[in-house]
Amino acid sequence: MAGLLMKEISMKYEKKLILENLDLEVKHGELLVLLGESGCGKTTLLKIVAGIIQPEKGTIYVDDTEITDLSPQVRQIGYVPQAQVLFPHMKVKQNIAFGLEARKLTKEAIEKKIHWIADLVGISGLLDRYPREISGGQKQRVALARAMAIEPHILLLDEPLSSIDATGREALALTIRRIQKETSTTTLYVTHNGDEARLISDRVAVIYDGKIQQIGKVLDVEQHPRNYLIARILGSPNIWPILYTKKKEKTMLSTQICDIFIQDEVNSKITGIKIPPSIISISKTQIEDPNLVVLKCFVKTMIEKSEDEYRLILDLKDNPSEYIKVDCSRVEYEKYVTENKEIYIYFNHLEVILL
Repeated sequence: MAGLLMKEISMKYEKKLILENLDLEVKHGELLVLLGESGCGKTTLLKIVAGIIQPEKGTIYVDDTEITDLSPQVRQIGYVPQAQVLFPHMKVKQNIAFGLEARKLTKEAIEKKIHWIADLVGISGLLDRYPREISGGQKQRVALARAMAIEPHILLLDEPLSSIDATGREALALTIRRIQKETSTTTLYVTHNGDEARLISDRVAVIYDGKIQQIGKVLDVEQHPRNYLIARILGSPNIWPILYTKKKEKTMLSTQICDIFIQDEVNSKITGIKIPPSIISISKTQIEDPNLVVLKCFVKTMIEKSEDEYRLILDLKDNPSEYIKVDCSRVEYEKYVTENKEIYIYFNHLEVILL
């Protein structure tokens, strides 16, 4: 197993700084998800690690060996780009063998490796087909197999599920995780999808403004995001930025859906609020209580989380451009949700999480 270390990586495009003194470490045998919005420099960073482009500044290490100036061919790094770049005139087994042949292995060794990795990735029945004869998800598995066949020290995956249909996305994500665990391959996995990070990561690193803004286990980052933007990138439910604050007897935080009152002084670093779906209650009638936020809503849709638990997606009557997610039991749903789908929701100001 090998570890990957990036120190003070900087890169510009057309005088615009994409990466700025970025530091990131991927530990031995770890799957680290690099999470960020489109255009934040995720793919650029992968290409720098792979040796496709050179950073303007910074150093890259695999274990104790600096690889910053090494050519891609000698880095022992497997790279799967977002677009499935398979050779169309080659069969699947020839695509997998491409990197192995470049290493001048014997035919017997290459054949053995092809069948080992094809079995591991789940494409043993596709070896004699051409890329045009297989699906998008199967092509992505072939690309993964080709990168893994050389048994890389480091594996780089750039949005590997972006071209996969919804039904195959989770299955492929779990396949990637299984292979990574079985081979103990140190992996840097790039995505803009928080659900992927929750599903497969050992740790998640959130990137914006050219730097790693927060890193840790996904549950820890989700429960304690440093600001509203990190929570938004993670795809946390029910988060809103603070529009402005006002101080009288209490401090009022104004957001797009409601005003929140808190007893404490306003921390200038507070950038938003989070209302966990689990703290929200539902009712048929309006409730009068100064400690509660009460909102009138309409049920947009309902997702069955389990046999006895639902998640409601609600439109806000006074702000139809916004929606809010609420968790409730089957009993509550049957008791409070009327035929016209009109309900009231309420929650305590003090239970709102400040970001």
